[in-house]
Amino acid sequence: MSQPSLGLTYNYQAAKKNADQAPIVLMIHGYGSHENDLFGMVPALPENVHYVSVRGSHTLGFGGFAWYEINFNQVGDKINNLEQAKNSLKTLRHFVAQFREAYDLKSNPLWLMGFSQGTILSYGYALSHPTEVQKVAALSGYVLKGLVPEQYKPTEVQHLQFFVSHGSQDDILPISAARQTITFLEKLNISHVYHEYPVGHGVSPDNMHALKKWFQEQLNSL
Repeated sequence: MSQPSLGLTYNYQAAKKNADQAPIVLMIHGYGSHENDLFGMVPALPENVHYVSVRGSHTLGFGGFAWYEINFNQVGDKINNLEQAKNSLKTLRHFVAQFREAYDLKSNPLWLMGFSQGTILSYGYALSHPTEVQKVAALSGYVLKGLVPEQYKPTEVQHLQFFVSHGSQDDILPISAARQTITFLEKLNISHVYHEYPVGHGVSPDNMHALKKWFQEQLNSL
């Protein structure tokens, strides 16, 4: 049976039980990847969840995809295309609305799971539209200034819960960025767990084990 066309290419696995109440986990890949990447983790995660993994809307020359372009200036400083990032957030929110309608999941909780650029968008989504999101698994990313509000009402964000992990040897997005993000969450009194692993820009087996445990704990608390 073919999937409904919702504007973005995606993979979907429905919850095995309690489908009408199970959370929707929106999986958002990193720069240069695709919808099959994070979706490959699904067999290792709890079954009673709707997993939907989406493909970035920007095609890169080497066959991968992204949510926004990354360039470098003459001295090697990284420049994120913030307007494209903001447009991708709008696209993701529109996709979620269409997905809910197409699969009759209008009131199911929305959780986000991102890696790298996908985590940056997950922070942007959750912190800009906190009433739409409950929980976030933020893997190897950080809060990007300009993609989140400058000010917050504490009552609007303090229901959020984050799982944050990062590799201490990450040479793509340095560990300092993750640590600064934890300080940011602490100032807002947002509930979170934080793990560092002695790896580079990726998800280690220990990280995967902790992520699965966190998912199950969150499900048990519903």
